[in-house]
Amino acid sequence: MHYGPAPYFPEYRPIKDSTLTLQGEGTVQAKPDVVVITLGVSTENENVKTAQEENAVHSAALLNALKALGIQEQEIQTISYTITPEYNYIDGKSILRGYRVEHLYEITVLNVQKAGEVYAAAVQAGANIARGLTFRVSNPDVYYQQALTLAIQQAQEKAKAVVSTLGVTLNPIPISITEEPGAVPRYATYAASSKAVPPIQPGELDITVAIRAVFSYM
Repeated sequence: MHYGPAPYFPEYRPIKDSTLTLQGEGTVQAKPDVVVITLGVSTENENVKTAQEENAVHSAALLNALKALGIQEQEIQTISYTITPEYNYIDGKSILRGYRVEHLYEITVLNVQKAGEVYAAAVQAGANIARGLTFRVSNPDVYYQQALTLAIQQAQEKAKAVVSTLGVTLNPIPISITEEPGAVPRYATYAASSKAVPPIQPGELDITVAIRAVFSYM
């Protein structure tokens, strides 16, 4: 029987792995297969009702021209319709000279090769506002996943380089992965003139994903 002081057992504390945080970025290029065109009709008249009626006539002609090229109704969307009073300024006084009516449409063309044809037909039908072209890909998730994989791989390669220099052991599976803000496709947008048909050169789009990964080592 032991009557002395109780034996001392030091508190067990598991060794906690150290961590390092690294960034990774992956970029893939995609050939755009969709182009979004912003076009519209602007009319001006001293009578607001007349300006609206003239705009409606030209807008109807524009829509008919687009549909004749195979553009479906669901691919044409009104994005704004505005009526703005116009003034002349004489001797410091504003005098109403009439009203301007603008009707803007966003047209999604699912065949990039037809973009120039669509643009030319719209201008010929009466479109006199052109706000630009935006090229997109119809399946961005596929390219996003590829870019995400490259970003993770880059972070892992950085982690291997760090632990190799330090002479420690790396757990190659990250503790956490956080996507950095702004990890979206970088779409190409071009300005356009309503007086001439621009050459449609979609080129390629960069889809970039950036992540922050935390690794443990001991």
